[in-house]
Amino acid sequence: MNETLQAPLREQSDIKIFILYLMERIGRPLNFVEINDIVVQNGVVRPFDFCLAFPDLLETGHVFVEEKDGTEWYSITEIGKEATRNLSNLVLHTTREKALQNAILLLNMKKTETEYRYHIESIPDGRFLFRLFFTEKKVDIISLSVVVDTKKEAENMQVQFEHHPDMFRLALKSLLVNNAASISAYDPFRQL
Repeated sequence: MNETLQAPLREQSDIKIFILYLMERIGRPLNFVEINDIVVQNGVVRPFDFCLAFPDLLETGHVFVEEKDGTEWYSITEIGKEATRNLSNLVLHTTREKALQNAILLLNMKKTETEYRYHIESIPDGRFLFRLFFTEKKVDIISLSVVVDTKKEAENMQVQFEHHPDMFRLALKSLLVNNAASISAYDPFRQL
């Protein structure tokens, strides 16, 4: 399935609905950095546009802030939830769902201090190497290298990996420990 995201949102009203949609679906208070990260990570909202739209949501009562232990936590209000229910169809369904899935992945990775990185490199015999690494608490826990004949094959691997990096981590680990249960239980919308 091709998971295409729409071009960056330009209308402030669309941007605000997108922010509210993600906040409502996450379902817990978020700090400013978390909100910014989940909203701009897919390129649907530009950082500058987020910085213009978010204060308006506070001012209009769609979002409220409370301080706890020296940190400001933002939550969506009932007014914000109603706006989301009535207007979320302004943003493409695939864009909303993929952005939500990526938001949950990002928040889960931050919570578990997990990161990933990958790259493609050419090797002297003319073939290509796709490499990926998973780290937890800044220590590599999984590294994988795959040699393929063409750059296109390596790029296809990269695209597939980008769609579900956490599923790759679970699948690799499950295969190595001979436990398929965690693969079948994989849910990209489950928050830790």
